[in-house]
Amino acid sequence: MMEPSVIKPKQVWHTVWQDLLPYDGRWAQAWRIAFLCTLTTGVAMTYGIPEACISCYVLFFVMKSDAVESALMAVALLVLVSIMVFVLIGLIQLSIDSPPIRLILLVISSLLFMFLGVSSMVGPLGGILALVIAFVLTMLAYIPVGELATRAVLYAWLMTAMPMGLLLIASLLIGRNPRNVLLNEMATRLELAAELLIQPSAQLDKIRANLLSGIEDQQKRVQWVGLLHLAPKFWQPWYAHAVVYSYGVLLAAYQWQQQGANATPASLQLAQACKQAAAQLRLKQRPSALVLPDTLAEGSLLSLQQQLSALMVTTPTTTLPKEKSSFFVDDAFTNPAYFRLAIQTTLAGVLCYLIYSAADWQGIHTALITCYIVGLSNTGETLHKMILRISGCLVGVTITFIYWFVFIPHMTSVGALMLAVFLVCLLAAWVVLGSERVSYAGLQIAFAFLLINLSHMGPAVDMDMAWDRIMGILLGNVMMYLFFTYLWPYSIMHFIRKQLQQATEALLQRDQASNLTEATVHAATAAKALELAEYELELAPLEPKTIRATPGQLQQQRLELEQAQQRLLS
Repeated sequence: MMEPSVIKPKQVWHTVWQDLLPYDGRWAQAWRIAFLCTLTTGVAMTYGIPEACISCYVLFFVMKSDAVESALMAVALLVLVSIMVFVLIGLIQLSIDSPPIRLILLVISSLLFMFLGVSSMVGPLGGILALVIAFVLTMLAYIPVGELATRAVLYAWLMTAMPMGLLLIASLLIGRNPRNVLLNEMATRLELAAELLIQPSAQLDKIRANLLSGIEDQQKRVQWVGLLHLAPKFWQPWYAHAVVYSYGVLLAAYQWQQQGANATPASLQLAQACKQAAAQLRLKQRPSALVLPDTLAEGSLLSLQQQLSALMVTTPTTTLPKEKSSFFVDDAFTNPAYFRLAIQTTLAGVLCYLIYSAADWQGIHTALITCYIVGLSNTGETLHKMILRISGCLVGVTITFIYWFVFIPHMTSVGALMLAVFLVCLLAAWVVLGSERVSYAGLQIAFAFLLINLSHMGPAVDMDMAWDRIMGILLGNVMMYLFFTYLWPYSIMHFIRKQLQQATEALLQRDQASNLTEATVHAATAAKALELAEYELELAPLEPKTIRATPGQLQQQRLELEQAQQRLLS
């Protein structure tokens, strides 16, 4: 029997292929991202806005699955960047003539925002803020005049404001209505349940993945619908409960299948009711007049029937449990791992800056960017992201060479460049919209291509720039590998145990719930924690031997994970 720490190449390729398969909404989101990147490129080239690659790249982070969340992210980023402009102008006046002060400010801001990024609700935004400040401060060495530096910061604001403005307009005109997305997601779950009830062996992997994703995304969409009054006010409680009921229907169907049941007249009738409810949801109607079995079913089918009945209730009578949330994580100031990560990332970034400054090789400044983008909360996840970054970068560079030698000779206009940007960003967006196992590679495909090809105001070939970008990315990854491997390496096993503990607590709350609705909410919470634990367990073998769990420990964690999943889904 193969040791748990050994990764089978066939399994990896099968997993990657599964992550690249289409799903409902993937194409709709991918072409919108590519279209906005294309539009941003055209505006930047027309009006001479520098660093169009950054303007396009930021769209990948801000574009979400529905128009409201994307618009809110765009507005938040605009406000944040506007505040940062005033802060950076002050820092410029304070440090432009003093390299030591610039370095001190860089270290302090990096430590602060990286710590907030891993220990609070700031999340990945902390790394972005640290990166922006660090990048601007390091650029002051090449812009020694205060007025020019201030103008450069204002240009940086424009590079962000322009794509965010286009995103806001696109959200109004072609954005995906969160209410429609929400209804379609609930309908999809009901359709999957119907397929399972008719043919118990149908799409088990897809159904299992859907269940493990939980209901967090749908709950956010319910908030957007209520916030912007996208549906009548009296519908709001129904939406919140319908998310739970549709999840509960699919969960009950899966549990019924896991018990080894076969299709029966009752299950077939419930399947038709699921299809009927799904069809009504896709027509933006609340399910009504569902034909349910005359007699109550038993076991999981009873739960399923109750959830379907609840879908038809206009005014739910049960109360959904509310999750307690705080700005900082529970152990933010007691767990030294958070501050150590801030130190690791800061030291790696500063060392990269000192290396390319001493070598007078500004072209590899992407090393600094790499350190802040790659850094995560543990060694296994950071190494995984590093591998995806290098792989995606190499794919982006390969596409660039094909573009240069095959298409550039026939391109004479910005329009042709915009077409190339659309096609490459469409590919990159498709990968980005996959699971965490592959999504970051898509970002790097776009990043490498855009960084190399949008530095000029039109189609151009620059081999030196391509070489510099590749070397910068590799240098940054080497620095991060060294610091995360040899300076306070923090094993991903800590996070796996934490997720398993959260799942166990949620399952206990499910068992103690006073009603079916409350039990389903806790089940969805447990499912999300188990999904994260499963993902993190896949990364454990990537860690260096010094902190890697033993085969026995990995096997024990896998066993606990499987037992928790079986408890949830059976």
